[in-house]
Amino acid sequence: MKGLRKVLTPFAPDQSGASGVLYSMGALIVIIDAGGCTGNVCGFDEPRWHESRSAVFSAGLRDMDAILGRDELLASKIGSAVERIDTSFVAVIGTPVPATIGTDYKALKKLIEGKVDIPVVPVVSNGMKLYNEGEKEAYKALIDEFATDTPEVETGQLVIGMTPLTYGKDYIDLTLDDIKNIRGAKKLVAASASGIDACEYLGKEFEIFSPVFKNSIPEGIKGKTLVCHDEVVGKTLRDAGVNCDIATFFKLHDSVKQDGDKKITQEDEFIEMVRDGGYDTIAADICLKELVPDYEGNWVDLKCFAISGRT
Repeated sequence: MKGLRKVLTPFAPDQSGASGVLYSMGALIVIIDAGGCTGNVCGFDEPRWHESRSAVFSAGLRDMDAILGRDELLASKIGSAVERIDTSFVAVIGTPVPATIGTDYKALKKLIEGKVDIPVVPVVSNGMKLYNEGEKEAYKALIDEFATDTPEVETGQLVIGMTPLTYGKDYIDLTLDDIKNIRGAKKLVAASASGIDACEYLGKEFEIFSPVFKNSIPEGIKGKTLVCHDEVVGKTLRDAGVNCDIATFFKLHDSVKQDGDKKITQEDEFIEMVRDGGYDTIAADICLKELVPDYEGNWVDLKCFAISGRT
């Protein structure tokens, strides 16, 4: 059965990825739900939540609000919140609720803009995809709203996709000023699958590597290795000389993929790769070890918050 999980917990969904990109940008973030999705984002999928604060709100939709599509009520709530909170823009993030009722995000944007004097950025997510897809949609929405063709400042290198859900809470992604001046960057680096998508959307030349692993091969990696993480982590280790195949539960771009690499969707595919691959080392989040308890090779723990929730 596609996507069947018997051991692993669900991975971070797209709405969490979108929120993670926006979290430190000074936005008023509104998740369009009844409260449950917001609780999941803040309580489980945002590693910075207990150490730093961001203005993340639930739309607080009731049954009839969703059924009748009371967007005017939501816009009024957001208008009232903006009056009380110092914020640079409003971001609205989709969940299964607006996906089910067919919310028109362009119309919702215009409706909210009629209540506030700051930009409104809708992120089209539905809670059914994985976090990297939500990050991608957030980058695209931010670029559409803020990236100018004639940036005020020429920047050097900008790294896109260095998000906490991929790399942990100690790594900082783009700021709003970075987004505004992104078209003037002399060099773009895609540090994750969503970073590749964002760079491709910009239409500028870019490099693909993880600054975390570019000059630092994790201790313990030896021999033929299976790297199960974001595709860019695997590519960076390969480029550094590691003899490895890449397995990823997330996106695998043609620009990264080589023979032996695989986009996996279920536990059995990972188990088969380990069983049949003859790997000396597996570099992956330690939680995946439960899938292959009989594996006797070397295991190097590469934490991925989106997979395990480990900080």
